[in-house]
Amino acid sequence: MTNAQNRQSVSVSRYANALFQLAKEAKVIDTVSNDLTSLEVSINSDVEILKFIQNPSIKKSLKVQFFNTVSQKLELSKLTENFIGLIITKNRVHYILEMIRAFNDLLSELKGIKSANITSAYKLSNEEVSKIKMKLKDKFNSDFKINLLTDSSLIGGLKIQVGSQMIDSSIKNQLNLLKAKMKEVA
Repeated sequence: MTNAQNRQSVSVSRYANALFQLAKEAKVIDTVSNDLTSLEVSINSDVEILKFIQNPSIKKSLKVQFFNTVSQKLELSKLTENFIGLIITKNRVHYILEMIRAFNDLLSELKGIKSANITSAYKLSNEEVSKIKMKLKDKFNSDFKINLLTDSSLIGGLKIQVGSQMIDSSIKNQLNLLKAKMKEVA
């Protein structure tokens, strides 16, 4: 991770944590979570909105106007409105989606839900995902929020990441391990 990416990551987590702590103190975590989910859906629904938010040449005043309109339409809470105003003022609004994800991670942690990224060579069925979820629950003694990814280069098998732990049972990994062993022998 580069120094700039590290600073961005720290900044994102600080803002998300600040919002989370304020929501927790005010006992409005679920309200803020719903606000952020609605906001995320709105932003992701139109590429032009995302471009507008991430464009540094657009004046803060226009972004404030835009988010005030969005806030009224989505009926966002005062805390969420103030948070958006703050990140616009501090030139951090282009990280809003990352902040929403970080907030949701904190909320999941509070509820005792872990996040797992599952990468497979093909799209998994609901039954397969349920079985994996049950195995993860048994292994980690926790409920899971699953993020599914596909990567055809895996050939088969799965890669499962829970926090900093990686379980890689993909055929690609097995072939790479076999290749490394063959090089040792040669």
